Amino acid sequence: MYLVFYMLSSFPALAFNFGMGNVPIRYLALPMLVSFSKVKKVDFLILFCSILHFVYCIGAAGVRPFAVIDFSYVLGFVYILLGVSVVRKNPRAFRMFVICFWCFNIVYALYQDLVLMLGGGQSWVLIHENTHDLSYTIPPVELFPSLYRVTGLFIESAPFVIYLMITHLAFSVMGVSRWLKWINLVLIFFAGAKVGYVFLLLLMASLIVSRMGFRLLKFMIAGVLMLLMFAPILLNLIVEANSFGSLWVRLSAFYELFFDFSSSVFGLLFGYGFVSSAQLISGDFEGPMRGIDFFSTYIYANGVLGSLVLLGPLVLWVFRNARALTLVQKNLSSLIVFLALLTMGSLLNFQYAYYLFLIAYSAENHERMRVRFEEVD
Repeated sequence: MYLVFYMLSSFPALAFNFGMGNVPIRYLALPMLVSFSKVKKVDFLILFCSILHFVYCIGAAGVRPFAVIDFSYVLGFVYILLGVSVVRKNPRAFRMFVICFWCFNIVYALYQDLVLMLGGGQSWVLIHENTHDLSYTIPPVELFPSLYRVTGLFIESAPFVIYLMITHLAFSVMGVSRWLKWINLVLIFFAGAKVGYVFLLLLMASLIVSRMGFRLLKFMIAGVLMLLMFAPILLNLIVEANSFGSLWVRLSAFYELFFDFSSSVFGLLFGYGFVSSAQLISGDFEGPMRGIDFFSTYIYANGVLGSLVLLGPLVLWVFRNARALTLVQKNLSSLIVFLALLTMGSLLNFQYAYYLFLIAYSAENHERMRVRFEEVD
C-alpha cells in the first residue's frame, strides 16, 4: 500500500487530461481510502474542508462563477486526508519517502543540468511532465549562466525550490545529518529561483528571531499590512529609481487587483471564481489580470468570508498538529509557507500536500516518543 501511494505521489508534474483540465496521477491513490487505518478525530477537519468546498462551489454559484478547479479542491483535500492517514500509520515509511524522493529529485536535476550544458534538447529534460505548454524551455540561471534553472520532478525551478525549502524543514524535524541539510541549502542557491535567494537571506533572520524567543508569524503579518498601506509610496520610489522593473509590474498589478477586489460587496465577501492556468496564459477570462500568488489565486476567487470559512478547518488542523515543532521549526515553517504562498498560490500543488504530510509526521512521531517515555517510566 505504501509503495503504491508514494510511487504515485513521486511524479507531481504528470497528469491525465480529460479535456476539462489536468487530473494529477497521484489521485489514482484515492481508491485506497478503504485501507484507512490511522485517521484521528482531528483529521476529519481535512474531510470537512473537502465537503465545504463542494457545498460552497454549488451554493455560491449564483454569486461567483463555478469552475472545474472547484471540484479539483474537493479531490485535493481527499488526497491529503488519505496521505495524512498513510503517514500516521507508518511514519518510518514517510521518512524513507522523504529521503528517497529528495535523492531522486537531485539526481534528476543534475541530469537536467548536464544534458543542457552539453547542448541536449529540451524534450530530454522535460520527460517527467506533461502539464506545461509545449513551447516552455528551461532558462539559464541569471547569476551563473553556465547553469540552468532545473525543475527536478516539478514543472519549474520555483516550485522545485519551494519543495527543497520544505525538505529543509523535514530534515530538521527528522534530525538527519547536517551534511544533507547543507547540500540541500547549496542546491537551493544554485537552482536559480529568486524565492530561493530570499529564503536563504531570511533564514538567518528566522534563526535570530527564534533565539530571541519571538514568533516570526507576527512579523510577517505586520509586514504584509505595511506593504498594503505603503504600496503607492513604494511604487513611486521604484519609478523614480528607474530600476526593478519586474518588481514594479508585479506590485502595480497586485495593487490594481486588490482595489478591484473591494469594488463589489459580493465579490469582497464571496469572490470572483477560480481561473485555470490555461486561462491565465491565454487571458481568456473576465476581470483584471491575476497573478499566481495566494491572494490572486485563492482569496480573490473565494472572497474574504469564503476563504475564512473554507480554510478555517485546515488552519486549525495545522495549529493542532504543529505543537510538536520547536520554536525554530515553527518559525522556519512560517517562513516557508509565507514564501510559498507568495510564489505559488494554488493549494492544489503537491508541495502543500507534502508540507501537511510532514506536519502529520511530526505530530505522530512526537506522540509515539511520548508513549515510549511513559512506558519506560
